[in-house]
Amino acid sequence: MIKKVLIANRGEIVNRVIRSCNKMGLASVVVYSDADRDARYIGRAAESYNIGAAAPVKSYLNMDALIDAVRKSGADAVHPGYGFLSESAPFARAVAGAGAKWIGPDPAILESIESKCYCRVIADRAGVPVTPGTIGLIHSIDEIYETAQKVGLPILLKLDKGGGGKGIEEIGRFESRAVTQAVFESMQRIGTMAFVCPDVYLEKELIAPRHIEVQFIADNYGSVVCLGERECSIQRRYQKIIEESPSAVVTQEDRAKLFSYTEKIIKSIGYSGAGTIEYLRDSGGAYYFMEINARLQVEHPVTELVTGLDLVEWQIRAASGEKLGFTQNDIDLSGHAIECRIYAEDPKTFRPSPGTITKLVFPDTKKAEMRLEHAIWEGYKVSPFYDPMLCKLAVWGKDRASCITNVIRALGEFVIEGISTNIPTDLAIMRNGNFVAGNFATNFLNSERVNIGLENYVVTISRQFGCPGKPIAKKMAGLLGVEYYDRDILEQVAAEMNLPVPRLERDDIEAEYVKLLFPLGTGPEEEKEKIFAAQQKIILQFAEKNSGIFVGRCADYILRNHANLFSIYLYAPREARRDYCIRQLHIPGADADRIMDEADEARLSYSMNYAKVYSQNVENKNISIDSSLFGSIDETTDVLVSMIRRKFNLA
Repeated sequence: MIKKVLIANRGEIVNRVIRSCNKMGLASVVVYSDADRDARYIGRAAESYNIGAAAPVKSYLNMDALIDAVRKSGADAVHPGYGFLSESAPFARAVAGAGAKWIGPDPAILESIESKCYCRVIADRAGVPVTPGTIGLIHSIDEIYETAQKVGLPILLKLDKGGGGKGIEEIGRFESRAVTQAVFESMQRIGTMAFVCPDVYLEKELIAPRHIEVQFIADNYGSVVCLGERECSIQRRYQKIIEESPSAVVTQEDRAKLFSYTEKIIKSIGYSGAGTIEYLRDSGGAYYFMEINARLQVEHPVTELVTGLDLVEWQIRAASGEKLGFTQNDIDLSGHAIECRIYAEDPKTFRPSPGTITKLVFPDTKKAEMRLEHAIWEGYKVSPFYDPMLCKLAVWGKDRASCITNVIRALGEFVIEGISTNIPTDLAIMRNGNFVAGNFATNFLNSERVNIGLENYVVTISRQFGCPGKPIAKKMAGLLGVEYYDRDILEQVAAEMNLPVPRLERDDIEAEYVKLLFPLGTGPEEEKEKIFAAQQKIILQFAEKNSGIFVGRCADYILRNHANLFSIYLYAPREARRDYCIRQLHIPGADADRIMDEADEARLSYSMNYAKVYSQNVENKNISIDSSLFGSIDETTDVLVSMIRRKFNLA
């Protein structure tokens, strides 16, 4: 039996796992970054270890630091929580290599199901319907056109190894082969940068589907038990806001069918532990397999409220090699449960709202059966480095109507001051007539006019040296009707505010090119740090005021954690970049080669020194295209504007 559990995560899930460990008489070990050194759960654990700086890549995504904590603590198991490295096969293998148990499925299974196409093949072989489209990967735009002709528009291009709502591109209409090619290549490049895999497949986009997922638990002896379904259709940008169990539209017959599908898939891959299979339900009531989540879900409390089971406890027991202590016939769903995620964000724009909580009052949990999962307190500083979720409110009721009433009462009792939260949005959803009637789908926020458009986004354009950036960005801003910001504008504002601006001390090439090579100037590192801080202040102020297009690496990195960021990266083969330098920038060929080499080296150095401090997702892009494919600046601009118009459904 496991005796000591290291929790490789942060925030409310740490408290949640500690609670089950305490109930089972197990010691718990927590880790924390510099930003979380005041976390209250540090004092609740048997041991704690600092694992690095605030940036996730230097702490919660740093496998070496985490494994070092495992070895120092002598923990014989690791619970990964959710997010971060919770579904990382390399991390699971490293845990096993350190002599500890991974509380989750075998690393080989994690590695296999990371591929959505692998899972689609497994489901298809098991006789489980998958969404129409390609079972395997696509390799050319001809396959996109051929499949679209078979299944009909709209379609979704998806990254085979994407996740968290990233790597999904909708095509509602075909404009030109050039735009389709750009979309396809952008997807491949984004996959390579963000998930080290360029593979793409295609699905028919279901119109107004419901997102239904089945929670299951499996042991090492072939037993699989389904613990009801969860309705997760209330989403923004493919991310869940409200979850409930059971679903208002799933009948007993549907439930039996979904349980059968789930059992077939899980047994066919030999999975052990807790997990979730996600399905889509179309408007006609047909269900389609979507993907497997090989971890504990954020929304697991609603399942626990209607089943009475402790999922974390059974995760630990399954990892210890125990048999499940119940069968499918023992599972009885009682009443109804709803979970609201409460985020530190503007309720209208969904933009993050970092800052300090100056006053905090929670609802009275004695007034109804409810759970508050959190790791915040009065005086808590909401960091810009992490997901903005503050807490989860999970409420039970004897039926759906009484549960909604209890949720509304609880949400009304929250007092969180000093920052903005999405509680008004949660309340608006609970009071919405269509939600109360159970009449909604994944497009709920858009159909009920709770959505946000381009006017609330910021767009960043970064590029390799030798690719046109400024002229494209300026023309795009004009065509889209948004503000335009570049380095010259930022420096002018900085000078007016008496803030430092970059010094350029290179006389071997023109100043304009030095600016491109050295966005923070050529002075000492201490001076560059001050300039970066000044640019950060100005850029964030502009971004909060209104939508706009920012061109330059500083803006791209500084705005990485902005909730409503749309980022574009322009690249090109070396010869095309060299040709652009000679023809458009009038740089001699020999100088062009040298300058490009310097620029590439400077970009790498800049990224390592500054970008990674702000987000682990510095390489994630919404659009990444080869600017040499379209001939002229005007053509490239037109393709990009077309892609953005489609993304935001602009006329």
